Amino acid sequence: MTKASRDLEILVARIQKQLAPDSEVLHDVNLYGRQSKRKRQIDVLVRQKIGQYEIQIVIDCKDYARPVDVKGVEEFYGLLSDVGAQKGVLVCPKGFSEAAKTRAEGLQIDLYSPIDTDPHKWQAKPVIPALCDFRTAAMSFGLSMSAPYPFTMPNDFFAKDIVYDKEKNELGNMLDKAMDKWNTGRFPSEPGEHRRLPVFDTLEVLTDNGHGMTVPVDMYVSLRVERQIYFGQFPITQISGFKDELSGGIITNAFTVGILDPDEVDRNWKKINTEEEAPIEPVIYLTGLVGWVRE
Repeated sequence: MTKASRDLEILVARIQKQLAPDSEVLHDVNLYGRQSKRKRQIDVLVRQKIGQYEIQIVIDCKDYARPVDVKGVEEFYGLLSDVGAQKGVLVCPKGFSEAAKTRAEGLQIDLYSPIDTDPHKWQAKPVIPALCDFRTAAMSFGLSMSAPYPFTMPNDFFAKDIVYDKEKNELGNMLDKAMDKWNTGRFPSEPGEHRRLPVFDTLEVLTDNGHGMTVPVDMYVSLRVERQIYFGQFPITQISGFKDELSGGIITNAFTVGILDPDEVDRNWKKINTEEEAPIEPVIYLTGLVGWVRE
């Protein structure tokens, strides 16, 4: 046995132990062959007690330079029958021929390849199809007053004039407050028009009328929210599991994705108008707000 073959067996045993922590996972053991009347070497053996019964799953690892063919599946089935295992799994990083897949399905043998991001010969660099839905908002501010007082509004009123509540507590200015509410997700973000939204906790507040008086006014903001959808491949930085070569699914109990850079998404991901335009079905959907920043 080569070092690479043994390393593959150890890797597969580790992955299987992570997937089934309550099972007994053994590497490089011997089982007695009921038909051959001799000991048969098993790469990875999984044992699980179910009531008074013990289930044995035999995993055979193949570090081949090419996909396993139908002959390899049939030889493995002979091993399973000899040792009386209830389930068999073949693992090969290079995959399996179509004939091997067809034969394995008929024999109820699972076919896997390892998916693991740790550094080794079979290190994977997987990605996951994802949609990013970025929302932007254009803002327009409004003010109304019914009190019988003059009101002079300077050009920078919404950005600088301080607003107070009825107890004369300072609330800040409209622009900063509206930016903060949008950036922290406290405004509606569904695409379309959203009118007369209170900037502060109450619609009626107090502010200077430009003539040295603090007067009650209604202050509000209207939003026009637009969306831009991007499709791309989101890198997975950490995962340990198997790819089911028959179904195409991934078997794992956890994975970690990297940090998403919105600028990279805008530069490198594909812009689409609707989710239906995605070239393949996304697995992850991400929604983000394009924040407002004071210049």
